[in-house]
Amino acid sequence: MPSLRSLLGAILTLATTANPCLAGALTEIPGANDGQAPLPAYLARPAGAGPFPAVVVLHGCGGFNNVAVTWADRLASWGYVAAAIDSLTPRGRTTVCGSGLNEQTFDAYQALKFLAAQPFVRADRVGMLGISLGGGSALTALEHDLVEPMFPVKFRSGVAFYPRCAGMAGVMTAPTLVLVGELDDWTPAAACRDMAAGKTGTFGPPREPGDRSMVELVVYPDTHHSFVASELRDGIRLYGHWLQYNEAATQDAASRVRAFFERTLGN
Repeated sequence: MPSLRSLLGAILTLATTANPCLAGALTEIPGANDGQAPLPAYLARPAGAGPFPAVVVLHGCGGFNNVAVTWADRLASWGYVAAAIDSLTPRGRTTVCGSGLNEQTFDAYQALKFLAAQPFVRADRVGMLGISLGGGSALTALEHDLVEPMFPVKFRSGVAFYPRCAGMAGVMTAPTLVLVGELDDWTPAAACRDMAAGKTGTFGPPREPGDRSMVELVVYPDTHHSFVASELRDGIRLYGHWLQYNEAATQDAASRVRAFFERTLGN
């Protein structure tokens, strides 16, 4: 297992290559127990002493990348402390696209605990933003009576970019913004519509009755998976699925995310 110093150095190299004008710095978040390695994280902060509201950023199945760094810096420019965490490298993995990573949800709560303890963060106003796999982890973290009861410190709200909605009940403990492309063939928009409506549909097990008013769903027409990944302008096929950047959808999503966090976290 590489040392934490080398892990952080690798993240710094990646982040600097992605954006030479970074707003943040590297840090580490303690593991959930004595046997768990610390989580490397990219921490972006607004100027000033704060305290500020904050957002935990969760990467996709391919690991920590430019998308997570870009969102952390964007959030900092809006006045939020943002911690983009790396859930794969400390576990010796480079991808979980074929398997998933349940631990990422628990990593999110570790990051929440870390942020809430910082003097420059408003502990009662921490949200989360997850991308693809991270979006599914965000839904899991916020769903009523799933893992949320295990943690005394709570997320105030969450954003999920093209998450896997199949199997999620959609009954959330906090406001949740879900953004997905109509042409997404990896995490289908139809599954998210079913979740938001409480319908069983084609995807996942039967859904129990419940209040799904916390879910705000936005579906972008003519838009594929990974639509906020600017490096995929020409599109690629991965694991049989089409991934492609969509500038118009990304710009609209950024406006919606900013308004959503202003409404739910303040600023």
